[in-house]
Amino acid sequence: MFYIPLKIPNFATIMKKCNNCNTPLLDNARFCHNCGAKVVAASTASPKSKYRLYFKDTASLPHLIQKHFLEAFKERITEEHQEKKYAEYLNRLEKSDFKKRLQLRWNQLAEEAYIIHAKQDNVSENIDNLLSENFNNLLDYFIILECKDLNEFYLPEKILAYQELKQGDFDLSKMVLDFLDLENETETYYTDFIIMPVKKLKNASQAFLFPNKDEKIILIADQTIFGSCKEGFAMTEKGIYWKAHFEDSQSVFYKDLKTIKREKDWLNINDHFFNINPSVNLKMMKLLKKLQRVF
Repeated sequence: MFYIPLKIPNFATIMKKCNNCNTPLLDNARFCHNCGAKVVAASTASPKSKYRLYFKDTASLPHLIQKHFLEAFKERITEEHQEKKYAEYLNRLEKSDFKKRLQLRWNQLAEEAYIIHAKQDNVSENIDNLLSENFNNLLDYFIILECKDLNEFYLPEKILAYQELKQGDFDLSKMVLDFLDLENETETYYTDFIIMPVKKLKNASQAFLFPNKDEKIILIADQTIFGSCKEGFAMTEKGIYWKAHFEDSQSVFYKDLKTIKREKDWLNINDHFFNINPSVNLKMMKLLKKLQRVF
């Protein structure tokens, strides 16, 4: 009996999947054979811990956590406010009653970090998440409530109501409106689309607002000088859609958010230009970073 040997593919060479359509790819593929998307090489390096803690000397853990907090504090001021004012923010912290609360929190976080270390389950990732989430909440509380006169732009206290919430624990529409605080801005926006002029709604839907079927729209903002709504931004239950002057329309789902940072007076959202005004840009950045964590 004769047989023809079948050529069995070496599945060890199928090392990755397309980031766009999730189709398995050959290791040396440069483009997806299914959808044509460019293949982004995955890093083989192990993830680097953002916050390094050393557990041989547990007495030093609160001090190390304090050190990491102050680094995060400077990073926050540089990113959201004015780096040249960091010394003033730090001086305000040193003289505030809030510092006593922080010192208690360092000890609590040291105990929580030690428990994570003892379990030996994704230690670096879980400690990074623990400290990042707590640092974000503490910094928001201090900067919004204790530094109103130092902040270049007003940040609404309503933001603090959304600390430590998970997806499904909040009204997304209310959260978007609370963060952006557009009622105290000069931007023209609509949340009731029955009273929004039909022509404006049509222009927005042709220029930049392309939601999926049944995707709930939360707000539409018109950024045109003459009120045509051919440029602006919109937020839905799933993502943000926008068109800036002389730029192509863009959209990003919250679950796909990666890069969110200020570049001078505008925002970089997944490597796309976004600009409303410096005040709303700051609040938008904070909102999108929150949505990035919960989606």
